[in-house]
Amino acid sequence: MNGRRRARAIGIGMMVLACGIYSESRAAEWSAEPSLGVKGEYNSNLILTAAPHESTYGHWVSPGVKFAGSTENFDVSGKAALDFVRYYGGVETELTNVSFPLSARYRLDKETLAFDGGFTRDNTLRGELLQTGLVLGFTQRNLWNLAPSWTHAFTEQLSLQSGYSYSNATYENGARLGLVDYDVHSGSMALSYRWTERDQVKVIGNYTNFSVPTANALRSNIAGVQLSFSHAFSESITASLAGGPQIVSSVIHAGPFRITDTQTVWVAHANLRKQWDDAHAEVVMSREILPSGFGLLLRTERVGLTLSKTLTERLTASVNGQVFLVSSAASETAPIPLPENRYVTVTPQLTWRIHEWWDLDLSYTYQRRDVDSINQSAFSNIATLMLTYYPPKFTVGR
Repeated sequence: MNGRRRARAIGIGMMVLACGIYSESRAAEWSAEPSLGVKGEYNSNLILTAAPHESTYGHWVSPGVKFAGSTENFDVSGKAALDFVRYYGGVETELTNVSFPLSARYRLDKETLAFDGGFTRDNTLRGELLQTGLVLGFTQRNLWNLAPSWTHAFTEQLSLQSGYSYSNATYENGARLGLVDYDVHSGSMALSYRWTERDQVKVIGNYTNFSVPTANALRSNIAGVQLSFSHAFSESITASLAGGPQIVSSVIHAGPFRITDTQTVWVAHANLRKQWDDAHAEVVMSREILPSGFGLLLRTERVGLTLSKTLTERLTASVNGQVFLVSSAASETAPIPLPENRYVTVTPQLTWRIHEWWDLDLSYTYQRRDVDSINQSAFSNIATLMLTYYPPKFTVGR
């Protein structure tokens, strides 16, 4: 617990420091954009169970505000948002989600100091599912993210960036669902070179420590290197490709026994984006090593497609689809067996700008998860209708 408290104190201190720099800099401009959303939801299988179940209905009330401030050298932006959620029918529960991301940048002549992080409280079948592709038990998750970084520009083309990040996840009633709290400490260093206006290459070294303080005392260390390349084919078409080996070493203490496992996992990320005047398309493919509330590291392979088209001045249509293949990254030390999981989600959506201050969103989501080795599958159909009010933006300065 002392380590967590120290990390949180460091994060809070950095937030205070950012605010202090902001205050001392006498920000020339700051703004606030409030909003209030009301959403109704129908979900045929809220917890994505293969067992018999009933449909669940829900309503959301979501107040929030985006804020930003800037001077010549300093920028800060963030958002404070809440979701008051009530489900009834197949699942009877009330939830309060919290989202507080914060980003700050302070620029000197050749140096840039940055901080990204914040606090998120959501349910496991919302945030963690869309990150890892693994279906967990339905409960609330508290997630802290703290990521300071420093960048030094040697020349206009060559720069060096170093960064540290800390994540802490805790689960409400996690033990009842087989979920455990975990910590992740990561450090990275990247050398970036832009040899043309359209081409950039990076060499990235990274080290990550994943630990479960309770339960099985699992410790995993990840060390590796990646090569990244990005290219702009034109003003409207961009692509990037990154990949490299990661050495994953894990140890777990099971009573008097000590089980170890070391393996090499290749990770990669590819992105292709096309922009038109009234539309855009993006394809993403990746293989990542990610932490999980099951107390183990996951190897997540993902393919995603996003399409968006402005139909009229007030109407926009979009569709997002993703396919995940998930397995454990260190099977010898996995506290529980994890067969390969497959998760598919597709969401078409219509957004209607009713008025300058009002948006109406209508969406449908199909979700399906399959575990072929045990012949288990489950799916859900989700329909939502959301009305959002955006009052006039409040701006002071300049």
